[in-house]
Amino acid sequence: MSSPDDRSDQLSLDERLRQLALMAQRYPAKSRERQRALTKLLSAMQRSNRLVRPQVGQFQGFYQDIYAEAMQRLFAYICDRIDDYTPARGEVLQWANFLLSRRFFVEASRDVMPTVYKGMDPKSTKYITIEDLDRNNPAEVNPQLTPSTAQEVEQVLQEDPEGLFQKTCIAGHPDASFQILAMKRMAGFSWQEISSELNIAIPTLSGFYQRCLVRFAPKLKEYLL
Repeated sequence: MSSPDDRSDQLSLDERLRQLALMAQRYPAKSRERQRALTKLLSAMQRSNRLVRPQVGQFQGFYQDIYAEAMQRLFAYICDRIDDYTPARGEVLQWANFLLSRRFFVEASRDVMPTVYKGMDPKSTKYITIEDLDRNNPAEVNPQLTPSTAQEVEQVLQEDPEGLFQKTCIAGHPDASFQILAMKRMAGFSWQEISSELNIAIPTLSGFYQRCLVRFAPKLKEYLL
């Protein structure tokens, strides 16, 4: 049973999130003011510990990857569709938790799990380490990536035809999108340099980046054909 203090804290949190969501709506799309409001909103949501999680035991062996992917999709959706939120339909956390449980956990599980089962042996899968990424430039990681191909990839990342690379960002950090990280990596920036600039831990940057590489590999291939 919730105590009066718990109910008061929840009311205060809901009110704070509602104010931030409505503040973001007041500013033009893609403006710095809206981005700042969204950053505060997503950070407050993340710190609240009130966002739902899949049941323990689900997605065995992939729980954290699926949860992280679902959170990325939720926050990208909120950044893109914040104008859809209306207090009359409920609180921000109710909206977010509905999207997580009914949509993004399902989508993330479909994308993350087949990635391994269809093309890899989970027991023998080798992941690129932070040291590997810092030690190699894109051409060294993939010898088939010629200078001209690298330029084409860079152009695709910049143009971002469907806006996917810009919208997909680290949870709570709308300014740390896959587009920005990929462009910096291709320009030769180390994870340490990127971490210092964005004030985000290297494991967070690297883990997000690797998930995006897996997720967007088919899309990049499609754009380059």
